[in-house]
Amino acid sequence: MNGYEEARILLESSKRPLVFTGAGMSSESGMTTFRGRDGLWNNRSATELSSVDGFMANPGMVWEWYGQRFHAREGVVPHRGYHALVELQERKGRLPVVTQNVDGLHQTAGLTEVYELHGSMRTVSCLSGCGYATDFHEELLRKPPPLCPVCGSVLRPDVVLFGEQLPETVVKEAFRLAGDWADVVLVVGTSMLVWPAAGIPWEALQAGVEVVELNPEPTSLSKSPGVIWIPGRAAEVLPGLLEA
Repeated sequence: MNGYEEARILLESSKRPLVFTGAGMSSESGMTTFRGRDGLWNNRSATELSSVDGFMANPGMVWEWYGQRFHAREGVVPHRGYHALVELQERKGRLPVVTQNVDGLHQTAGLTEVYELHGSMRTVSCLSGCGYATDFHEELLRKPPPLCPVCGSVLRPDVVLFGEQLPETVVKEAFRLAGDWADVVLVVGTSMLVWPAAGIPWEALQAGVEVVELNPEPTSLSKSPGVIWIPGRAAEVLPGLLEA
């Protein structure tokens, strides 16, 4: 039996599958990440654009960049791999998805239990913490930086910036699902380089849970005992891998 067929049978027989996704999942839908194709921010560092210090120093510039990311989402729809996960969710009754992505494509496709480790581009909130929050919409980008209508402070996208901690309750639940709940973990489109998120599949392996990894290139996880690595892209492979 080859690895693909072994993985397909393992996922179909699973009672409690857990999915862990990274940027490779959304990029196959055409989602650009961080830098625009026109090179507008080529001379800017991640510290300037995606850190707490950078945001505080120049919120207008950072908001212009997030405006570019907001517009990059226009016309982007979930690919066939997302819909395959939705079908798996319908068959299993429950399918938790832990993701490093902030674009909301999982929810758009119809996945209902999504744990966003790095926050979300779908909403914004008050930087001062007054409690105001709203959807990320076009009006916010007309005069960056947008201000909180309650207290006048600057609004911020609800993504995790460099210098901030990941949301504690989300991270804790993700590791609990991997180590104490799941009977198989499906890893899709992540380089396994960003920590602590990359520790989630390792948590599963330490608990004796088998891992199916779908990535075009091998990662530090791929040849580990208990891992079935399937080279390929999510949009092309997931529909067949997850079919009933």
